[in-house]
Amino acid sequence: MSEHEAELRSTFRAFFAKEAPPDRVRAADARQPPGFDPTLWAQARTLGVPEMDGASLADLAVVAAEHGRALAPIPLVEAIVAARLLARLPHRAADPVTLGTLAVQPAADGVAPLVPAGTVADAVVALDGDELVLARDGRVGDAPVNLAGAPLATWALHDRVVLARGADATTRFADAVDEWRLLTAAALVGLARRALELGVDYARGRRQFGVPIGSFQALQHRLADVRAAVDAADLLVGDAADRPDARRMAAAFLAATRAARDAAGTSLHVHGGYGFMLEYDIQLYFRRATAWPLAIGDPADELARLADLLAADDWTLLDPPPCGFRAEVRAALAEACTDDVLERVAATGTVHDWGLHRALAGRGLLGAGWPVEWGGADRDEHDVLALWEELERAGAPADGWGTTELVARTLALVGTDEQRRRVIPSFLAGDILVCLGYSEPDSGSDVAAATTRATRDGDDWVINGQKMFTTLAHEAAYVFLLTRTNPEAPKHRGLTMFLVPMDRPGIEITPVRTLSGERTNITYYSDVRVPDACRVGDVDGGWDVMRVALAFERRPTMVGELDRLLRCFLGWARGRADALERPTVRARVARGWIDLEAGRRLSERMAAVAAGGELPIVEGSVAKLWSSEALVRAAAALLDTLGAEGVLAHGAPGAPADGAVELLHRHAQVTTIRAGTSEIQRTIIAERGLGLPRAGR
Repeated sequence: MSEHEAELRSTFRAFFAKEAPPDRVRAADARQPPGFDPTLWAQARTLGVPEMDGASLADLAVVAAEHGRALAPIPLVEAIVAARLLARLPHRAADPVTLGTLAVQPAADGVAPLVPAGTVADAVVALDGDELVLARDGRVGDAPVNLAGAPLATWALHDRVVLARGADATTRFADAVDEWRLLTAAALVGLARRALELGVDYARGRRQFGVPIGSFQALQHRLADVRAAVDAADLLVGDAADRPDARRMAAAFLAATRAARDAAGTSLHVHGGYGFMLEYDIQLYFRRATAWPLAIGDPADELARLADLLAADDWTLLDPPPCGFRAEVRAALAEACTDDVLERVAATGTVHDWGLHRALAGRGLLGAGWPVEWGGADRDEHDVLALWEELERAGAPADGWGTTELVARTLALVGTDEQRRRVIPSFLAGDILVCLGYSEPDSGSDVAAATTRATRDGDDWVINGQKMFTTLAHEAAYVFLLTRTNPEAPKHRGLTMFLVPMDRPGIEITPVRTLSGERTNITYYSDVRVPDACRVGDVDGGWDVMRVALAFERRPTMVGELDRLLRCFLGWARGRADALERPTVRARVARGWIDLEAGRRLSERMAAVAAGGELPIVEGSVAKLWSSEALVRAAAALLDTLGAEGVLAHGAPGAPADGAVELLHRHAQVTTIRAGTSEIQRTIIAERGLGLPRAGR
């Protein structure tokens, strides 16, 4: 948000907080016509509404969001859009328009039905056939009773001035309705933010069974999902305002509709029976979250319209431009990540290829985000994000890269000089991998429950135990091993971390095949002796080291994998005469397209926070939760689209997209587990992002 936009937000938030509190919203609902406060409208006009001279779409989106947050009973969005449309027209009516509105649905036989603000407007701009008209004094009857208490009215377009005809008229009208979609989306995001706040505030204060209900994990996780959806919609609105086109505006409108309805519905549920009492504000938000998007019709039709827009552009994804560093990465992957590499990975299940790894190291990519003094290229966080997205798009086997970088980053902060000298240069040269030894048979996400023992013996430590999911242990030079060194201490304070060479006697590796065909391992440690120089951090200070490591683990997202899924499906579908003509298929692709764009914006926000010198803990959890869950949704939907042939795997004759969708459907399931399960991410979002109390408190 620019400084100017921040000032606008502050001004309008303060204005609506003072002049449109909930009791004034309720009073307006009880008026005739309902949902309009003429005094508030007059006050808003002193702030430049609706003309907003010189304001950009981004400025107007900020104002609309504050209007939605307050549910202010004035037709701000419709009036702004109508004023902007009239200002762009060369032919204007002689009499000024005091409060104009836009009939967002085309008229039929000279009648515009249920026009937003139709009972309070002195003029309506509408599309009637191939004519764009400005009508006055055409209101038919009073505002009907309606869900949101809005001043709707049908207009007969008889007393009218023709503003444009033919293609010019339809184009101008379409552009105005797109602006209405965008500003309504902004208002819905503002509504959703406030509805979420109401739910969170109630959950903090309401006590049941002796504790705040906000400490109940079931409620925490529902509210965390809402937070992710609202953040995604908010960023899509901002992107569409900055780079307006019909596709982005449609995506923002659909995402905001879903987010607002989820936020209001979930918050209403959190309120329990009280949410249904008219004295509580949440029901006001629920009504409007449902009603506002319906002014333009069925949201399913809006999704179909987005699909039409995508089809008109041959279903092209909105790629970041392949220039600069991103282009360099794509070129490197095109050369080194060959079909032979991918086939070899698929055949062995080992998600690593030494030839590819060393080729990328030779181009300096392993050290892209590392400081120059470490031998890196000192790329910023946005370039690093682009690097990982391109790796995922290409299906490059980079699991070993990710785990090794995580450990190297941790050592750079908390390791010894000798550990840094031993690991970091070898990693950046592409010579070694480090695997992770966290999970155990009885401790998955609860890694602090580890029971693998490390016992001091003079200057050495003797390790005994077992680790699950030590992926790439059979290729790694070291394992980053979490052990228990003090069983008498509290769970989190009796742990110590070690960097253990994998060639030590007493280490045994057993392969484990997974649902997606990838190989992981169980590793056993029997009297494994290591010197104290292998210890990372303080004795019994392993949890502090783990917290550093976890901050790096949750940084990458799966947005590139969703991109790859959509590309594989579309590449197959374009070669089939009717594959992309079925409405259900088009809707599924359009929904995946929205989720992909939202995932990109969330990942960019995460990178921006990191670039500002902060750990993007909440932002990283939101991005990871969104993208992994979106990948699961899209993979399942697109696999269903393929029908009976969709079950055919890679290599089977006739497998659609050579089995890529089937494989990614299996693979998608683990993305909600690795690097912190979706449930862990929801807990982080709930407690650190929303401020809800920890379970049992």
